[in-house]
Amino acid sequence: MEIIVVQELRKEMSDGDGSGDPIARIEAVHAVPVDPGDRTLCGRPAEDMERLSDQPSGPDAPWVPPSKQDLRCPGCADALRNG
Repeated sequence: MEIIVVQELRKEMSDGDGSGDPIARIEAVHAVPVDPGDRTLCGRPAEDMERLSDQPSGPDAPWVPPSKQDLRCPGCADALRNG
């Protein structure tokens, strides 16, 4: 299955007093099938997620970059493993 790797972002205030602009933090890294591509493999809407610059280079390559392994979505990982 060909996938696109995306990151789900959450907004947080940039400083502790709440006066700063919101900044994006990575909530989780998900896999989206190339076709149709509107939902992640775990079922979340993908339209507001940001595509990662690191994409799998082939079917046997890890789908999550090493620097983001701790953010991997377990639902997407299970779907890829069982798919």
